[in-house]
Amino acid sequence: MNETGLNKEPDEAEIRRARENSNRAIARRNLVGVGASLGEDYVGVIGDGTFVASRAEYLRLFKIGFDRPKESMTYVRTPEVIHVADDQALAAEHGSWVATLSSGAVAYTGSYAAMWRRTASGWKIRSEIFVTLQG
Repeated sequence: MNETGLNKEPDEAEIRRARENSNRAIARRNLVGVGASLGEDYVGVIGDGTFVASRAEYLRLFKIGFDRPKESMTYVRTPEVIHVADDQALAAEHGSWVATLSSGAVAYTGSYAAMWRRTASGWKIRSEIFVTLQG
């Protein structure tokens, strides 16, 4: 429980599970699994600063990589902090990410932030911003 008397731990645990499932989906090149954590109105900014205007565009970028397994990277996003809003409708996730080549070599690392929104089908990512710090 927090200072407001709300128990946000189940929400934080659900978000962490969704992030881990997304990481596993990327490693398995499972586009449906990658999309499972994304809200219908998803937008993002990837590590080089490119704006991704939709969920469909984000998934298209993953598909391009999945179709070229020898050239594509695997991404692991590791949450460091998750804050759930008092009304438990939104959450903020902050963490670090690593992009690994098919050889196992690390290509890029950085930090990220994500906004999660509670929906009828669970917590979904509304928006993300990734910043490349090394690579």
